[in-house]
Amino acid sequence: MELLGYYESPFVRRVGVTLHLYGVPFVHSPLATGRDAAAIRAANPLGRIPALVLDDGEVLLDSLFIVDWLDEQAGERALVTRDGPGRRRVFRLLALAQGATEKYVAAYYERHRRPETHVWTPWLERLEGQVFAALSALEAVAEGPWLAGERLTHADVATVCGVLAMRADMPHLAPVGRFPRLDALVQRAEGLAAFAATRA
Repeated sequence: MELLGYYESPFVRRVGVTLHLYGVPFVHSPLATGRDAAAIRAANPLGRIPALVLDDGEVLLDSLFIVDWLDEQAGERALVTRDGPGRRRVFRLLALAQGATEKYVAAYYERHRRPETHVWTPWLERLEGQVFAALSALEAVAEGPWLAGERLTHADVATVCGVLAMRADMPHLAPVGRFPRLDALVQRAEGLAAFAATRA
C-alpha cells in the first residue's frame, strides 16, 4: 500500500507511525498539498493529506478513518481496547490531542498564510488559547509512562505528532518546559523505531 503525504503533517505522521507500529509494509510518497496538489487530488478530491492507497486500489481518506481501518486489521494488537472505560478514556485523550493539532494548524494558516493586514488577531488568540487549554488538560491527566497508563495508545501517537509539529512551526505553542509530562512523553516516544522512521 502507499501512504500519500509528507511527514511534516502531524496527521500523515500519525498514520505513518501507526503503520510502523503494526508492522504493515507500505511505500511512502511525501506529497505536499501545494506543489503536488494535482497528484493528491487524483487520490482525494479534497486535495488533503493523508490518503492511504490499499493494494486493491481503494483509497482511504482522513487520518482518523485510516487508523480505524488499521485497527481492524491489527485486531488484538490495536492501540485501543475494543470496548469499556479504557476505550472511552483513550478516545477522550485522543479528542484533546486531535483538537489541539487541528487548532494549531488553523492558527498556523491564520498567522502565516494570510496577508499580515488580514490576520484577525482575536481569532488567532482564540485558536492559540484552545491549543494551550487542550495541552494543559493532557498534561494534567497524564498517568505515565504513557498518557493512559502503562501501554502506548493512539492518544500518545497523536499527542506526540502534534506537539512535534507545533515545535517545528509555532514553537511558542508548546515550548520545552511548559508541559513537563508531555516533554517526557515526547522523549519516550522519540526513542521508538516507529517515530524515528517517520521524522521529516
